[in-house]
Amino acid sequence: MNDYEWLDDEAFCATFVYGLTPHEALARLGVEVFDGDDEEGDIDEGLICARPAEGGTILSEDNGYAGTLAEVLGPLSAGTVTASVFVNVNKVAEFVHYSDGREILSFDPLFPHHEESVPDDFLADRIELGLAGDKSEGGLAAALRLAERVTGVRPDDSSDVVAAHGVLDY
Repeated sequence: MNDYEWLDDEAFCATFVYGLTPHEALARLGVEVFDGDDEEGDIDEGLICARPAEGGTILSEDNGYAGTLAEVLGPLSAGTVTASVFVNVNKVAEFVHYSDGREILSFDPLFPHHEESVPDDFLADRIELGLAGDKSEGGLAAALRLAERVTGVRPDDSSDVVAAHGVLDY
C-alpha cells in the first residue's frame, strides 16, 4: 500500500470519486468544507479528508466508515462512480462500488472466497487481483487496486496533501 501511506494501517475508509474535485466531493455530503488540514487535530470523530488524485478525489477517514453508507454513496455517486475500501481494528472489512446512485458491487475483501455467489460485475478484475474464486487471497491492497480500476481514480503526488476536509455526523 505504498501509494497510500497517509491511510491508517489498522482502521480506515478510502472512498474514490471520479471526476469531482475535493471541494465538490465534500459539498455533495452536505457538510461545511474547510480548506487544507488546519483543524484536523481538533476533531475527534467524523473527519473526512479530501485529497486530489488523478481522475478525481480520494476521501479518507481514519477509523471511520462513512464511505460505506448508502446515504453517503448515493449522492456522492450521482452522475459518476465511487468505490470505497473500509477496514476496522477488528478486521471487519468491506468493498462497496456505486454508480449514479446505485450499488453495483459489495463484498468483504479480506474473505472474498466466503461469498455465497460471486457477482459478474468486474469478475475478471477481481479474479486477477485475487478477490474472487476458490484460490483468492483477498487483501486491502488488492481492494484498493480494484477501487482504482472501477473508478479511474488513482493517487498521485498531490494525494499526500489534504486539499479540504469536512466533518460528517453519522
